[in-house]
Amino acid sequence: MSEWPFSQAAVVAHRGDSAHVAENTVEAFESAIELEAEVVEFDVRMTSDGVAVVMHDADVARTTDGSGLVRSMTLEQVGRLRVELGGGAAGVPTLEETLRVLSGRAAADIEIKNVPGEPDFDPDHEEAVEATVAAIASTRFDGAVLVSSFNPLSLARCRELAPHLPTGLLTDRSVEADAGLTFAHAQGHAWVLPAIGALLGAPDGFAERVHASGMRVGTWISDDPDEAVELMRAGVDAVATNDPGRILAARRRAFGA
Repeated sequence: MSEWPFSQAAVVAHRGDSAHVAENTVEAFESAIELEAEVVEFDVRMTSDGVAVVMHDADVARTTDGSGLVRSMTLEQVGRLRVELGGGAAGVPTLEETLRVLSGRAAADIEIKNVPGEPDFDPDHEEAVEATVAAIASTRFDGAVLVSSFNPLSLARCRELAPHLPTGLLTDRSVEADAGLTFAHAQGHAWVLPAIGALLGAPDGFAERVHASGMRVGTWISDDPDEAVELMRAGVDAVATNDPGRILAARRRAFGA
């Protein structure tokens, strides 16, 4: 298995402490770190002038005071966007800014957003992957890194550019967990990351089958403490959640750590 610094199932703060703080902001990441989440997950998209920024949606309208595709905006335009934040406002962070916030404090799960069917999909280029590999190197990131994506081509490009970086295949509920495992293993990925519904529906012993393949398994999203603890007891290596404080507290009650 790939190197993983955590001795117990890790709690992954999905877009930061997104249950309580605006998602994918530095403030959400800081909150997750203060709660002692081991891993912070965030999403990477590209601006029109080739800068990697942290944004989940292709269009900025849901989370900011603007509208339009990230891919059609310059970094300067993205930098003017504001995210509502408990009486104030926050900006959209760049990938490099985010890595500097997390470095030495939490592991990074970097989801590459270049997905077929989305309005900014570019089938011919993997700029977000290239920018991510470059940013990890330029910031001298201190900590574990996982590069994840729903797009196998993005992960293949990452493995080509930086074979030392662990990659993880994300799959949605329509993909059976064992099918995802078979494909991820064949592609040489360190992780398989099925949706929670697919994982809960998998035949018994899924985590054992993953580990026997020399891989690790994570899942998304569980905000239910009992469910998350059940998954940890079943051998899942990482559980992504919007509410890391709640899941960390449940893990402490169940395992004492």
